[in-house]
This record gives sequence, C-alpha cells and structure tokens, in this order.
Amino acid sequence: MKSQFFLVVYSFCLVTADAQTINLSHDLIRLGIATQNLPPDSPSIDARPLFQAALQYAQNHPTQMLTLDHGAYYFLTTENSNTYLHFASFSNLSVDLAGSTIYLAGAFLQGFAFSDCQHVTLTNFQIDFLNPPNTYVRLASVNPDQRTLVYTTLPGRVDPATFNGVTAPSGPLVLWAVAFRNDQIVPGTSRMEVAQPIANNVLRLVQDNTPWTQSATLSTLQPGDTIVVTQRGGSPPINVTRGDSIIISNGIVHGASAIAVLLNSVSNSTVNKVNVIPGRGNLISSNADGIHFINTGANNHIRNCFVTRTLDDALVMDSYDLATVASISGSRQITVNRTAYLRFSNGAAVNFVDPLSTDEVSGATIISQDPPDSNSPVFDGPVVLTFDRGLPTLSSGFGMVFANPDQRGEGSSIEDNRVGEVPFGRGIWIGGSEGVTIQGNEIGHTSNGGIVVFEDTKSYPVPPAHDIIIRNNLIIGSLGPMASGSGTQIAVGSVIVDSINNIGAFASSPVNSNIAIEANDILDSGRSGIWVGELNGGTIRDNLIIGYDRYPELPLFGVSLAEKVQLLEDFTHAVVIHYSQNVSATNNCSCRYPGEIYDPGS
Repeated sequence: MKSQFFLVVYSFCLVTADAQTINLSHDLIRLGIATQNLPPDSPSIDARPLFQAALQYAQNHPTQMLTLDHGAYYFLTTENSNTYLHFASFSNLSVDLAGSTIYLAGAFLQGFAFSDCQHVTLTNFQIDFLNPPNTYVRLASVNPDQRTLVYTTLPGRVDPATFNGVTAPSGPLVLWAVAFRNDQIVPGTSRMEVAQPIANNVLRLVQDNTPWTQSATLSTLQPGDTIVVTQRGGSPPINVTRGDSIIISNGIVHGASAIAVLLNSVSNSTVNKVNVIPGRGNLISSNADGIHFINTGANNHIRNCFVTRTLDDALVMDSYDLATVASISGSRQITVNRTAYLRFSNGAAVNFVDPLSTDEVSGATIISQDPPDSNSPVFDGPVVLTFDRGLPTLSSGFGMVFANPDQRGEGSSIEDNRVGEVPFGRGIWIGGSEGVTIQGNEIGHTSNGGIVVFEDTKSYPVPPAHDIIIRNNLIIGSLGPMASGSGTQIAVGSVIVDSINNIGAFASSPVNSNIAIEANDILDSGRSGIWVGELNGGTIRDNLIIGYDRYPELPLFGVSLAEKVQLLEDFTHAVVIHYSQNVSATNNCSCRYPGEIYDPGS
C-alpha cells in the first residue's frame, strides 16, 4: 500500500516537473498544444502561431520555461495589427531561445512585446528581419546646389524607391540617407532626410538648413560612396511596457526600424549581455536608439552590453514629463494634456517644470482625476487633476513630472558596457533621471557627447537631473569626425551636463543637482573634454583628458551667434563650467594635443 502511494506521488511529480518546461520543438503535440511541433531551420513554417499557442497554454498551466531546439525560426504573420507575439500579464516565466535566431517578416511592428509582466526573462536569442528597414546604394553623382544624389542599386539590395509611401501603425516613416566611405561615415556629414517619392534613381534631400545638407558639405561626397537609406519609425523588436523584475539577457538584435530594445515604465529590471549590432554586410544597426529605459522606475540596470552603429543614442535612461499644463481651474485643480500614453495614478506626488527657466518646482499629490486612471488612456488626452493642497504658481506650458526618485530611476545603473561607434547620437544619455550611476563603460566615436546628462523643455521635455554619478569610464573620440546632427547643445564636450529651455537656448540657472564626474579617461574629444552647465552642487575630479578641440572645423548648429562665440572659446578648454554653483573641479589632468605636457589644471 505504501509503495503504491509513493508510486502515485512520484508519477505526479514527474508530470508536474515535465509541465514546468515546454520545448516547442518536441512538446506541442504531446501536451495537446498544437497539431505539430516547431522544427528549427524551416523557412516555410510560420513559427508565430505555434509560439502563441504555447503562450496560451502557459497561461493556464504551471509553466516556468518555454524553450526550443537551437536553430532559425520564422515569424511570417503577426498576432495582431501591431505585434508579432504578445506576452500579457505573465509572471515567473523564462523564455530561453537556446541561441536561436528569430526572423521577423518585417521591421515596423513590435516583435516580442511584454506588458504588465513580473519576473519574466527573455534570454539566449538573436533577432533579425526578412525585410530589413534599410537598403544600400552606390553614389553615382551629386548635385550640391540641388541637393540631389544620383545612385545605382547594389546586388542583393532593394531599390530605395520601394520605400515610397510605406507606413507603420504608429504613422508614416521618415527616410534618412547616411554617406559612408571605406565603411566609415564621411567626415563632416550627418544623416540627411530624403524627400518622397523617390524616382529615377535620385535621392532628393530635404532643405532643413542643416550645414551637412548644404552645397559646401555635399560637395565632399564622391562617386563610389555608399549611401545607406533607412526607414525610421515603427516599433521595437523587443518592447516591454510596464512591469517589474524583467530580464533581457544574452541576446543580439541586428538592427531595428526605430529603437532596438525598449523598456517603458518598468522597475527592478535588467538588460544584460545584449548586443545591438549590424547584421552581416551592414553598416548600421538600429535606426534609432540601441537600449532605452524610458520613464524608468527604480533599480533598473544596463550591464555588459555592446551597442554600435546606431542612428541615435546607444544607451538611455530617462524620465519624460508626464503631461503639460493646459489650464488652471483653481489653487488645487488644473487640466493637463497627457504625454502620449503615460500614466500617473491617484496618490502620485508630482512636481512641475518651468519651460523657460527649466527649474523644477515642488508640487503636490494627485487625489483624483477625470477621466479616471486606466491601462488604456487616450493618447495626449486632457485630464482634470485635483491635488491634496495648493499648487505653486503655474501657467500653461509647464511640465508635470514625478516627484518621487523611485519613479525616476533611483538606484539604477549603466555599467560595464561598450559603445563602439554612433554615427548619429550620444553614447549614453540620461534625461531627467535621479540616482543613476554610470560607471565602467567604454565609449567610442559619437557624433554628439559621449555621456550626456541633458534636460530639454522643448523637443523631448524632461526635468532636471539629480544625484548622478559618472565614474571610471573610458571615452574615446567623441564629437567627430562626423558632424553633430541634433544641434550643438548636446555636442559641447565628451561628458556634458546641460539644460536647454523651450526656445532652444542654454538655461542660465543651476537647476540640476549633485552630479559627480570622477576618474574618467577622456581621449581625443572633438570639443571640450567636460562641459558642465546649470549645476547646483557637484564634483569634477581626478579626470584624465588627453586631446580636446580635435575637430574645430565641424559646424555649429542650432545656437545663437552669442552662444557660438562663447562655445568656440569653450572648446579650447579641457573643463568648462557655466551657470553653476557649488561645483568643485580638482585634480583633473589634461593636454590639448597628445604628447604635450599635462596641465594639472583645476
């Protein structure tokens, strides 16, 4: 009797343990999930429905891991109009793809989308596209005055004319052209917007008054240069929306139409050992950022990753304005316009940001809102907010931001990563966050600053930053030889602290606070080594700066004449401090040209 009892218990444990791991290549038929298993390396088999069936099974059965045999898998159709595969409200699940490559049919929809998940891991994967969001042509001739590039198509590459009129669910796509020579971006150039439609093997560049789309720079292009034409827009191949304790690890993403890996409004989450790199034979990876924590919560980390050849920032943590003040109804009630789909629950403490001064002022706690908070807010919709106490003096256009550091990145880090080259963008960007440490990173050539702590109240509104540590990083060759494509305000030094107001000018008051820039090695900066503005309380010490102002010929863009005169003087200095107070600069060693005697400086 006892032996029969133990046999039953043993059998039950075997079944339970077996059910906790599902191998899609072997278990789908056995478990009644599908009528076929998922074999690797079968381009004619659509892997998406079988993945989706396994996810539906896992929602109703105790499942700790989904895996499969190593190989290539093809997602030929989508789960819905926006997404290939959606993980909704999963908990305690690991998805181990065994080093396999997932080929998405197209590049403009979410690939793996996670929403409202907890303790979920995606690991051991590669992601690529059957139809990539870019193509390559050879430059035949250029008319600098007309801003036209005549091209010939390359074997195995589609004609960029096929990009005409292509849209994504999020809206129309923007076409950009980037010129390369000997696999490097042509010096002094940047990405250039291409007008649609494309016809007769001619790329017409949009007149946007940028220096690199004017005749002087276009005249430097040569027949035989490679022009990469990209479609910018759409959604990330890995997209996480709201969640806690999410891990993305041991992966490679071979490009994206926009951001490659995006985590939105998450906490206690990590991206570890994930590479965003070009696919074989390609010159660029993602058309926007590499790895981006947007609206970051507490205790998020980017570690041991490698990002290169992005057409925007490589590594990002930011905290956007939640909304913009539209009108004031009384001392405790206002109407705001939500930023996209960002949420702010009742009980949330918020502050406000003056768009002109860029200062952050103390606010109050939300006690009610109309319409009520929900998982599906109206995009950019109006919300009437009531607070627990009287508000500071506000006016239309003020930004509203979280006041709690836990909702702006407290305890987060970007550490031990490597950024290879960024033809357009920054190596690391911190926007409006608090309590973030940036250490042990190696950053190569970037068109804009290598590490930038940046507030902007105009284009991408974020509040000031507080309690940031930038320590023990190696930054090589920031700010050139490519031009800075987003404006000189984010291209004034290899390490930058900077606040820009709603008229695009440098703010003049110290609104950021408690930022330490310590023990960094900065080599061959195109402009200043360290440029700090608008900082109240901080240290700049023990930094080694070898080579700065290396590219004085690069154009300045988007700054006033007075600012231009000041910046040209700034670039001749290793360390620059403006509009700041209580900032100490000590024991920084520098030389303007390699081989000079070090200047012990400040």
